[in-house]
Amino acid sequence: MSYNTSAKTRAENILNGEHKLRKMTERIEQNSQLSGGFFLFIGQLSGARETKIVVKFAWEMNDGTYAISSLPLEKNRMKFNESAEVPTVKFQWEKYGHSRELQTLINESVEFMLITCKESDWPVNIKLPMNQK
Repeated sequence: MSYNTSAKTRAENILNGEHKLRKMTERIEQNSQLSGGFFLFIGQLSGARETKIVVKFAWEMNDGTYAISSLPLEKNRMKFNESAEVPTVKFQWEKYGHSRELQTLINESVEFMLITCKESDWPVNIKLPMNQK
């Protein structure tokens, strides 16, 4: 039980609150998997390929340092607020990851992130698939 409590505390210390957002970019990641089995002359071979778009972003952690993390595009939400001084990110998270590695903790715990900024501050250099025409 104490391990879960420390994992909860770690997630709370890292993910709670609003965090300043510095840079964002999107990236296409491709994963391929091939598997098979053979016995004498009889065999089977199967494969799969997955392509997903991830958003990489630099954000200020609660201790004042900046981390570079990534989340799938579908786990990003936007909120425009014209009174926002600087762009921020806030994580919606529920379960507690057990990893001490930051990206693994984000993968295990974060349901989505909410980006808040002025509409004019939305990065022009992000070319999301829906914007490419």
